[in-house]
Amino acid sequence: MSLERPLPELNGFAEAFWKGASEGALLIQKCRACEHFQHYARPFCLRCDSEDLEMVRSSGRGTILSYTVVHRTPYTDIATPYVVALIRLDENVTILSHIVEADFGRISCDKRVTVMFQPFRESVRLPAFTLEGQAAP
Repeated sequence: MSLERPLPELNGFAEAFWKGASEGALLIQKCRACEHFQHYARPFCLRCDSEDLEMVRSSGRGTILSYTVVHRTPYTDIATPYVVALIRLDENVTILSHIVEADFGRISCDKRVTVMFQPFRESVRLPAFTLEGQAAP
């Protein structure tokens, strides 16, 4: 059986995030009332319950909190092995993504990473991260 990764939900609160990604920007939500950052986008602020929110450009830089190397996948459109990681952005929000263009032996928790965008399909670009200051293998 051939199984491709599903497209992300491109509407609702996620629409601005995916539009930003297609333009090479990592967008996160910011509360105008208390200046709290959050990801994923929601209808209210998790800190103060305000509904006065906006999408802002993230620095695109962060730190690896945790990661795993995936050796088996049900999807035929992604080569194994690959790395899935929790990234704590400099804005203090956490995002689940991939670490790409790095030797697995150089990946570890607390390493600094920078966002880049990979073409997916149907004009969707996925945010992924590379290790800061290290050339690809």
